[in-house]
Amino acid sequence: MLFACPSIYKKPVEPDVLDAHRVWLKQAIADGVIVSAGRRDPAIGGLIILRAENQAAAQAILAADPFTQQGVADYDTLGFNPTVGDIKG
Repeated sequence: MLFACPSIYKKPVEPDVLDAHRVWLKQAIADGVIVSAGRRDPAIGGLIILRAENQAAAQAILAADPFTQQGVADYDTLGFNPTVGDIKG
């Protein structure tokens, strides 16, 4: 199942936390967990699209994000099953 996971920043993003977040993202992409990610416009947070077995698994993945661990952002986990377009479930 895919999950769209929008986030909202709770505090300013420190450079070291941003670096750690980017390392985490790159590894999760390499592992096939994250499909896509990017900053929202306006930059009030971000959006991660990830693959997980269920909502609890999606939340566990996001719990490992340095943004979550450092209290920078809160994520929502919205499950969906794409049926049309470039992204397949």
